[in-house]
Amino acid sequence: MPAETLTEFDALASEIGLALPDLLRDLLATGNTVYGPEWAATWQERSLQGTSPFISWYDFEWIEASDARREIEEWLNPEEQAGKIFLPFAQSGAGDLYCLMPFDEHTIGVALIWHDLETSQIGYRSFDDFVAVRFLETFADLNHLTDDFSEEEAIQSLRSDVSSVTELMEAEMRHHLRSLATLPVMFREFHHGPECRSETVLSLISQEQLELECRRFPAPDIAPFSITARWKIDPPTLGATTIAAPPAPDWRTQALEADQKFAAIQSYRQEFKVSLAEAKSAIDQYIANNRQV
Repeated sequence: MPAETLTEFDALASEIGLALPDLLRDLLATGNTVYGPEWAATWQERSLQGTSPFISWYDFEWIEASDARREIEEWLNPEEQAGKIFLPFAQSGAGDLYCLMPFDEHTIGVALIWHDLETSQIGYRSFDDFVAVRFLETFADLNHLTDDFSEEEAIQSLRSDVSSVTELMEAEMRHHLRSLATLPVMFREFHHGPECRSETVLSLISQEQLELECRRFPAPDIAPFSITARWKIDPPTLGATTIAAPPAPDWRTQALEADQKFAAIQSYRQEFKVSLAEAKSAIDQYIANNRQV
């Protein structure tokens, strides 16, 4: 699986004219970016052990090369996006896509392409900057991890994630992120936006320190760009006949089949646009309710 995952992404990157960043290649080569059919039963253990890269981050899910290829073919291709090149590698729970995107002849940044907005922007100068900033943001607000774990387990999940991922990073950044990850945990006030009330969050660094740290990784000075919405693109056709998509699987039926629980979770996510953890919780509750009937 590790070699297959990297090979498929390498092939896709070559087809669209990109070279995968070294850190992303190394992460794909581990095979741990693929969740697999056992994910529903193992995600908590894998989170605590740090065996799935970036599992401690808020609202981040890896996608497989086949999913990335489909997104390019059906939506984020140069023909539909005014010549712009994208290589999706992950998504949010709502279906927004994290993509590699070149912004000059020699530089590949990272952009979050919103599925429901007309513009997006390159937020990071490199994949390495993207990784560093997302870990820093997690250091400043760990509350999302306490939805599923105790405070001690939340810290364990983050520190295991940092330890595993930074093994593949350059020495200076590895030491810096690891040193921050060992700071004492405390509750601090955090503002998620200028119009938002402050919230008390579990954290390793303050919001002020986060802002100082992130100055080391400024976003490219590039204006937001337009994105052609998915629903504005004509569906693929064969001759004059449009191929109708098969009906979506019914997660209710799948959930009651012993070997279809993970498929039910994926179907639930597609229908309601929620995270893996939320979908798993909903399916577990649905199964429990049906057992009581």
